[in-house]
Amino acid sequence: MDEDRVKGAAKELGGKVKGAAGDLTGDKQTQAEAKVTELKGSAQNLYGQAKDTLSDAAGQAREFAGDTFDRARERYPDAQRVYQRGNEALRPHAQESPLGLAILAGAIGYLLALVIHGRR
Repeated sequence: MDEDRVKGAAKELGGKVKGAAGDLTGDKQTQAEAKVTELKGSAQNLYGQAKDTLSDAAGQAREFAGDTFDRARERYPDAQRVYQRGNEALRPHAQESPLGLAILAGAIGYLLALVIHGRR
């Protein structure tokens, strides 16, 4: 579980408690501050959930890519040599723009999945 989820849930709970105190005392400023704290906590919790989801998706993509590479190596004996050449060519770009390379890798993985599994 991501740390942002825990901190966000704690802030959200703190905001609710503060809001309840504001409701009991009738203090509008405390109620407003509590709502802001609660919303911030909710947003941080959602951010942590998104990070967890992306992390899980990245792990699945990495696993899928590894399986695809293994199958390609079996079917195409020269795959290792081509992979090494591609790795050497992409390494400088990956260091300069990791996000762009991640998008490119996702697109390539998607295309490989279409080629291997076909459209259904």
